[in-house]
Amino acid sequence: MKQWEPMFMDPEFKETVWGGTQIMSLFGKKIPSAHTGESWEVSAHENGQSRIRNGFLQGKTLREAVSMYPSEILGYQVARETHGAFPLLVKLIDASDDLSIQVHPNDEQAQRIEGPSGRGKTEMWYILDAEPDAKLIYGLKKNMTPEAFAEAISAGTLEDYVNYVPVKRGDAFFIPAGTLHAIGRGIVLAEIQQSSDTTYRVYDYGRLGLDGNPRPLHVDKALQVTSLESSVGSEYSNMEEGIVCPFFQVYRRNLRGIQEIAVSLDHFQIILILEGSGKIDGKPFKKGDAIVLPAAGETIGLEGRAIYLQIL
Repeated sequence: MKQWEPMFMDPEFKETVWGGTQIMSLFGKKIPSAHTGESWEVSAHENGQSRIRNGFLQGKTLREAVSMYPSEILGYQVARETHGAFPLLVKLIDASDDLSIQVHPNDEQAQRIEGPSGRGKTEMWYILDAEPDAKLIYGLKKNMTPEAFAEAISAGTLEDYVNYVPVKRGDAFFIPAGTLHAIGRGIVLAEIQQSSDTTYRVYDYGRLGLDGNPRPLHVDKALQVTSLESSVGSEYSNMEEGIVCPFFQVYRRNLRGIQEIAVSLDHFQIILILEGSGKIDGKPFKKGDAIVLPAAGETIGLEGRAIYLQIL
């Protein structure tokens, strides 16, 4: 019988034209360059896979481990619902410059546009660090018609219509598929999302990618999926209540001393350490650690002083 324990994950890093060095500065991670935009902390996606650091599956990618032990890692219910695929992707994102204005499809739209393997992308953001004047784009300032939206993209005036939102550390945002959005410069955040890499860019400030060429836009696809209703008033989420949607649940927890987490046989959990340090099942953890709790039907003990996101 295998001995299941919390699985510490090693990420895969992504270099981007807008990336920086904050993932190293804030979390001590060994990034590949000064243009490191993303750290895929918990991922079984084919475009970026995290690896297990400890235990009898040490060195395996999460994708490999789940293919070997789907029910034991995912849980019986999740394995049945996802046909044995890990359903979530957890990232750290460092925006030293503005990200493109973009949108993601939902599952039905992704399959219609991309084919049977298409996957939608609903996500949420938790702000880990932000410069004093930092802001992001969340939807539109006012309702638009499809014709007006297309014209704004074509004319290069989309920035006049998007909803700019100031952010500070600790803010959270739920971003359903179809919501136009962009992370602004000077923001570091954690992103929890469906396991999908389907992004439709509609505007990229006319800049070049790291290869010296303009990055592709996906305007026709974006026009098919973007919600054109105003987002004003629905931007911020209340992390005291948690963010709950059909694809994930995310809660911010304070650890002060000793806690226990009950992990059912039906559903795995993920712990992302935002601040502090301590031990989980007797193993030390620190700021920036991402830990998968297999669905072993056990109670996991934590001790220390920390703030973490509990994801399931």
